[in-house]
Amino acid sequence: MENVPLHDAARGLWVVPIRHHSPACAAQLERLIAAVKPAGILVEGPCDFDPLIEQLCDPRTRAPVAIVSLRELAGGQATRRAASYFPFCEHSPELVALQAAAVRGVPARFIDLPSTSREMMFDEAGKPARSLLGDERSFDVGDYVAALARELGCRDGNEVWDTLFEARIADDRWQGFFTDVGRYCACIRAATEPARLEQDGTLAREAQMRAILAEVRGSVSGPIIAVVGGFHAAAVFEPTVSKAAGAKVGAGRPYLMRYGMRQLDALSGYGAGLPLPGFYDRLWRTRADGGKDLALTLITGFAEHLRSIGGIEAPSFPVIANAVEQAQRLAALRGRPFPARDDIVDAIRSSFIKDEIPVEQIPLLNELRSWLIGTAIGDVPPSAGSPPLVEAVRTQALSLGFTVADGERRNRELDIYRKPRHREASRFCHAMALIDAQFGQRTAGPDFRNDVSLDRLLEVWSICWSPLVEVRLIELSEAADTLAEALAFLVAQKLAALSEQGKGRSALAAIDLFSAACRAGVGSAASSILALVETQIIEDPQLVSVVAALTDLVLLRRGRDILGIAEVGPIDHLIGAAWRRVLLLLPGLAECGEEQIRESVSALADLRGLIELARSSEAPMEINLFDEALARLRGEPLTPMLAGAVTAFALIDGQGDAVVLGERLRGELASGYVDPGRRLAFLSGVIAIARELLWTVPEIIAALHDVVARADETAFYTLVPHLRLALMPLDPREVDRLAEEVATRVGGRPDQLATHIEISESELANNLRLDRQLADVMARDGVT
Repeated sequence: MENVPLHDAARGLWVVPIRHHSPACAAQLERLIAAVKPAGILVEGPCDFDPLIEQLCDPRTRAPVAIVSLRELAGGQATRRAASYFPFCEHSPELVALQAAAVRGVPARFIDLPSTSREMMFDEAGKPARSLLGDERSFDVGDYVAALARELGCRDGNEVWDTLFEARIADDRWQGFFTDVGRYCACIRAATEPARLEQDGTLAREAQMRAILAEVRGSVSGPIIAVVGGFHAAAVFEPTVSKAAGAKVGAGRPYLMRYGMRQLDALSGYGAGLPLPGFYDRLWRTRADGGKDLALTLITGFAEHLRSIGGIEAPSFPVIANAVEQAQRLAALRGRPFPARDDIVDAIRSSFIKDEIPVEQIPLLNELRSWLIGTAIGDVPPSAGSPPLVEAVRTQALSLGFTVADGERRNRELDIYRKPRHREASRFCHAMALIDAQFGQRTAGPDFRNDVSLDRLLEVWSICWSPLVEVRLIELSEAADTLAEALAFLVAQKLAALSEQGKGRSALAAIDLFSAACRAGVGSAASSILALVETQIIEDPQLVSVVAALTDLVLLRRGRDILGIAEVGPIDHLIGAAWRRVLLLLPGLAECGEEQIRESVSALADLRGLIELARSSEAPMEINLFDEALARLRGEPLTPMLAGAVTAFALIDGQGDAVVLGERLRGELASGYVDPGRRLAFLSGVIAIARELLWTVPEIIAALHDVVARADETAFYTLVPHLRLALMPLDPREVDRLAEEVATRVGGRPDQLATHIEISESELANNLRLDRQLADVMARDGVT
């Protein structure tokens, strides 16, 4: 293929093909600018970002940063927006070009389509695009790149790029470098289906680049440099046939924001740029010496990192020296002037890991990858004008002791019972989770919603202040200026959306949202959504849903001090509404269909637990009204399983008689049902509600023993599966107790039920030794 031209002397135009975030391209671009001395610099990027160029070049701006573009997707709702990013790091050629323009005092412009244009908003599949840099997956896939990788002995397209171009970061022959980059990218383009260029908006974007270039050419005297992705370089030289498109008024607003290395990583973020940006950042910083000490710096730095974090064995000095030597020799063997990324990774893998390397990833290599990504987060000047919500939440996070300076994930232990400031931090974390800010994940601690682990003193969160947090806050900024306002807005919106999700008449879904709001610390403002929640309760036709919702409310009321709910009036009002709904729905269980029987019995079991919880926590529920509703239900004709559940409930509630229960059970077990499961259905209902009746009502075990004892072998084997199902709610201790009761009835001794397996002393010693060896292997692999 012929070389792609770099220079059009007649037009005074230089077109510079680059790869996004390439240190070598950035270094060679510095040399080109110094040689050409341009009168204007154009950069591939959305043209509506021009007002932010001054902020990008502000001395207080510290990369990595990104311009985030928010645009409405449908309906005009404040939170129905998509965000796309145009990121910059210190070694981004685009940032180097813009900074050079600022230093030289020459005009600079972005020349791509507006960020809100359809070609930029959506990817090929019609989904909202996350990156505004364009898709660079063609640098790592495709027939041309695969063939070139085989020819050069490289594993993938990224290693091909490093071999051909990053290795030339210190080579001052910039013309030859960019000529080769242009030809390489032209080959990739030639292997791309022409239809795809139309479909993904490439052709429309290139027409925009040519149009803006023509405008600038008409107003600037002297050489002009256009820095574009290598994929577009040749197309920029084509004739201009259209006018530049401008951004639509009110289509969206871009912001300059802090960004992070973890988001720059091509493997976990977007589809443009090089993976492991922390590595390329170090290469950029050592470009003056041509990467001579890069391997030494990285390998010793990683060894020091391992020593600082603990948990993974740090290498000794001889091992470190061996790794450095291996990296240098691998580079020489592969024809590179200094060790590249893969040389260093291979050297660390072979030197730092003593045992056989498994196929799956191991902790040391995972840690190496994380370290080579980096954790740095940039900064922007105050003039960048972050929305009030971003500043308010960042200030609140800092005041509560959270780190917002980097993207490192940390664990935070909160003593929510004894320290008020820790309770505030917990509410902050819950609030950030409720607004989907991706700030933290709760990994341990008391669960007030499910009444679990309430004796645990500490609540543990895994938290990370990443740029994604700020993007989410920017999305909400037009709806709120504070975190509390954002919470109120989103809670109301989520509640209104329940009907769209098929949960429009679900009390459980509504209270689940209400519970999350209380944990987030907005329980005092719950009266604003009380009417909406109450509507869900009143219209919910499912007893199991209303009981679960009411249980949540009682648990919230009991944990009101920890959750910061100063006024329980709104919760008490909801408890009253939900309790009245339970009493209204309870008699209706008599009309439930066969397929709803187990769900109805489960609702009764939950209701028993709820009543006990309400009595212990003094919840405002008129329990005496339940007796009337239960009596009405008992008077209805009920299926056997539901009848067993209701009879058991009445007995423990003081309304029933143990003798009546025993007689009904004997009648059911002796009935002529063809299906054995129906004979045991009454017993299943009893055990589901109150399995302690097995010990307090002797007639139950007696009746069950009579049936089993009289059954022949065929009938017994037919009965066993259904009997096991009926007894399934019993825990292991209760199973043992039942076995002892049965053993006594048949003349056996309980101590004969257990089987003791003897092992020799030598076998015990061997097992202990094997256990220690397994523990050592797990510790070495970082498994805890």
